[in-house]
Amino acid sequence: MDKTFEYVDFPNIRYLMKGLTFTVSRCAEVLDKVLIAFNRETQIPDRIVSWNGQDLISRPPLQFPGKGRFIIEINELLTEKGRLHTVQLSENTDEKESAPVVFLKMHSPSLNIPIRTEIPLRALIRGGASLRDTYSVYLHALLCHDGRNFIYYGVTKRGWNMRWIEHTRSAIRGEPLRLFPLKLRELMDARIAQLYGTGGTHPRLTGIISAICGLGLSEEQAMESEEYLVDKYSLASKHQYGLNMIPGGRARRHNDSVC
Repeated sequence: MDKTFEYVDFPNIRYLMKGLTFTVSRCAEVLDKVLIAFNRETQIPDRIVSWNGQDLISRPPLQFPGKGRFIIEINELLTEKGRLHTVQLSENTDEKESAPVVFLKMHSPSLNIPIRTEIPLRALIRGGASLRDTYSVYLHALLCHDGRNFIYYGVTKRGWNMRWIEHTRSAIRGEPLRLFPLKLRELMDARIAQLYGTGGTHPRLTGIISAICGLGLSEEQAMESEEYLVDKYSLASKHQYGLNMIPGGRARRHNDSVC
């Protein structure tokens, strides 16, 4: 049976965190406590609940004039007593983005690098529709020690993290089919070589950021969004650090499948 929280939409948070190492119920508990306190001070969580319930077409953008971007960081730490989850709320006035976001911060013990997942806060707050059987658009950024960031956009109707797991498996197996897993494998190998003291000057992985850019989308909405993002930021033939081999969106239908 799904747990009930004052603000957290448990089915949606469970869906979006599927495949992550976080204990979802504990993560939902700490997030809900922060949102309760946050609402007492600002009423912003209540406003998000109301916004989530409005008509998708007619509702205005989710904005809070005069405020910076609210970021809730949930950290997962491995301790002798097991996993410890901590949470911190901050307001960043320097970011161009304004929509509140949740950062899920983890650490890869095998690669000894930080990993962060970014999820729009609105998707984790009740009042909206279920995300199941809808499309999402996601970004993976591979961070290198030389300051370069390699980026890849994708679209899926399944949990976004399931696609990440498949990309990672392709990289580990060395399947030479796609640019993204090939680059991931190359950067991971260089990082492992460094950890074992055999590394050279090859670019090596220093971190991974995954961001969910669009949620609860129809197929057409997801295709349009991915097409725009890939063309503007990550099409390998146009962008030096892009890892998308083919145009996104509608063009994908002629080259690839959405899963």
